[in-house]
Amino acid sequence: MEYRTRTAFHPVERRRWKGGWLWSHLRLYDLYTLAIVAIYSVLAIALYPAVEDATFWLLLNGVVSMLVLLLAWADRPGAPAWIRWAHWFYLVPTIYLMYQQVHAYVPVVNPKLYDDLLIRWDYALFGVHPTHWIARFAHPVLTEYLQTAYMLFYFLPLICAAELFRQRRVEALMMLARTLAFGFYVSYLCYFALPAIGPRFTLHEFAQLDEELPGVWLTPIWRAYVNAGGGISAGAEQPERSVHRDCMPSGHTMMTLLTVVLAFRFRVRVRWVLAVLGASLIVATVYLRYHYVVDLLAGGVCALMVLWAEPRLARWIEQRLLPRAEQ
Repeated sequence: MEYRTRTAFHPVERRRWKGGWLWSHLRLYDLYTLAIVAIYSVLAIALYPAVEDATFWLLLNGVVSMLVLLLAWADRPGAPAWIRWAHWFYLVPTIYLMYQQVHAYVPVVNPKLYDDLLIRWDYALFGVHPTHWIARFAHPVLTEYLQTAYMLFYFLPLICAAELFRQRRVEALMMLARTLAFGFYVSYLCYFALPAIGPRFTLHEFAQLDEELPGVWLTPIWRAYVNAGGGISAGAEQPERSVHRDCMPSGHTMMTLLTVVLAFRFRVRVRWVLAVLGASLIVATVYLRYHYVVDLLAGGVCALMVLWAEPRLARWIEQRLLPRAEQ
């Protein structure tokens, strides 16, 4: 049964956390966020001399932690609607900040690049380099569509969340938020295992991308946004040195699959639209030369692992920290 009123809480959240009044208002995705902030902060302190902008990241983590605790404290029955809204959707900028921050630590913890290994795996599986093979289908209109679909990565979960929010399906919105937050944070930690920069740098000439995969109108704009978000400044002479090492696993594949699965689980009205756009986005990761196919396969496996592990972790937390319903 889902709670649809404005003041309804997820059943878990009506229990009393051990530890006092503040903890009674923390949500599971708050705990996941505080956990990733703690991990990053430990890395920043332990690797302080080697981590670029370590002081800034530590200060940022302090601000994020205080924001989470403040929103948890303020979000109580009778609180203004905007507090409830903020306690749900603060995850949007926070997840992006956590993505940007992980790239300060990956080159320090694991400086080696594993692109050669991923290329060998791809070739062993398919007998060709997939980005070379798919290039035969290149067309400006197709490139325009797929580059646009790729840009929808962060919007697909928001579309799903917006419909649940509009329908006041609180329990479903809570589950979506906690699953996606957990998935994003897990994907960031996975980047430490096999850092890679992708086929647009290794199997192709990055400088020739606009000529080899031209779009129609928006592709250069979208491509520039992706480059900037991935650490490549405009006009960079050696972009492979600054680009984020986040190919393996494919977070785009992992999080898109999670979003689509949950959209169907909650029977969101636009679930088929999300499925089509999601499938296009996943194809775009290879067509646009951002990922190897093995990155996508790993992202799919990680998505399945999150769907299996997160509910079990949530139940474990409830059993240990939420021993009985609040009377």
